[in-house]
Amino acid sequence: MPDIEIPCVQCRDIFVFSEKDQEIFYQRNMMPPQRCPRCRSKKTAARAEAGTRYEIVCDNCGRHDTVPFQPKVGRSIMCKECHEAGRSRASRA
Repeated sequence: MPDIEIPCVQCRDIFVFSEKDQEIFYQRNMMPPQRCPRCRSKKTAARAEAGTRYEIVCDNCGRHDTVPFQPKVGRSIMCKECHEAGRSRASRA
């Protein structure tokens, strides 16, 4: 199996899919990569960052919880249960 040059679907740069990497992908029954190593690492970092959660104390009930966004100073923040309860009250009105 010779090395293959593949265009990255994200940045359009050409990267080499080496014979050694091809063998690893084949053994694991994986499709060839579509992104260059740099774009793959950026995507992995973005995915890891998306999983970041921030600890909060609910302004409504005082319970500790986590949220998937960074709370803004001066804005009220609620735990999941209080937030859903508020949404269901608002939808009934």
